[in-house]
Amino acid sequence: MSVLRGRKLAVYAALCAIWGSTWLAIKIGLRDLPPLRFAGMRMALACLLLTPFALTRSGARPTGREMRWIAWAGFLQIGVAYACVFVAEQWIDSGLTALLFATFPIFVGIFAHYLLPEEPLTVRRMLAAALGLAGVAVIEAPAALAAFSYEARTLLAGGGLMLLSAVTAAYANVINKKHFGEVSPVSNVWGQTLVGAALLLLLAGLFERGASSRWTPSAAATLVYLAAIGTALPFAGLFWLIRRVPVSVIGSIPVVDTVIAVLLGHLVLGEQLSWRLVGGGALILLGVLLAAREPARGAAAPRAA
Repeated sequence: MSVLRGRKLAVYAALCAIWGSTWLAIKIGLRDLPPLRFAGMRMALACLLLTPFALTRSGARPTGREMRWIAWAGFLQIGVAYACVFVAEQWIDSGLTALLFATFPIFVGIFAHYLLPEEPLTVRRMLAAALGLAGVAVIEAPAALAAFSYEARTLLAGGGLMLLSAVTAAYANVINKKHFGEVSPVSNVWGQTLVGAALLLLLAGLFERGASSRWTPSAAATLVYLAAIGTALPFAGLFWLIRRVPVSVIGSIPVVDTVIAVLLGHLVLGEQLSWRLVGGGALILLGVLLAAREPARGAAAPRAA
C-alpha cells in the first residue's frame, strides 16, 4: 500500500480505527437503550449534524429520479441494514457481528455482476464468495446442529441478521455506484440518513413501545460518538479518499476494521476468541481480501457499523 502516505494514510487509519470501534460502542449502548430506538436516534442525530452542510452546499441539486434512488438506498442501507445490526448485537458478541458483516464486499461483487455490466463475476470473485460462505459455515454450523438450545438459537438469529445486513448494504452500495455518479456525497449521505432514521424510529414506535431507555453517561456518550464520530465524519473522509487511492485500498478497510473490532471486543468486553471463530474469521477475511484485490473501475463505499 505504498499509495498510502501523508494525509491519505492518516485518513485511511482513522477510518479503520473509527469503524472498528463502532461495534464496541453499539454493544455498550445496548446495555441501556432498546436497539431500534438506539439506531434511529443515532441516524437522526447524524442527519441533523449533516443538515447545515447539505443545505448550504453549492452546485446542482439531485433530480427527482436521483432523490427516489437515494430514498430507496437509505431505506435499505441505513434503515434495514442498521436495524439488523443493532438487533443482532443484543444476542451475539460485537466481534462476531463485525466478522459476519465483513462478508459485505463479497456480496458487492455478486450484485455488481448483475447490475454493473463493466464488473462481471470473475473466478477470483467466485472463489472469494466460496471462502466467505465457508467461513460463515464454520462459525454457524455448530449452532445449526444444536438449534434447540437457547444459545444456539440466539447465535443463529444474530448471525442470520448480520448476513441479511451485509447483503442489503451490498445491494444498496451497488445502487449507489450505478445511479449516484453525479450526486454530491453530502446530499447522498444526508438523504439516506434522513430516510433511514425515519424508518428506524417508525420500527421503534411499533415494536419497542413499552421498552425503557436508561440515559446513563455511557448511553449518552455512545450515542453522540456513533452519530458524530462513527457516521458523519468517516463518510466525509471516505468520499475524500475514494478519489485518491485504488479500489483495492478501499476494499481492504472492512478487513482492518474487523480485526480491530474483534480485538476491542476481546480486550474491553472479554469476548472469547474460540478456534472456530478464529478459523471461520480467517476464511471470511481471506475471501474479502480476494474480492478487494479484484481490478475494478470504481469503488463502492464500504458500509460498517
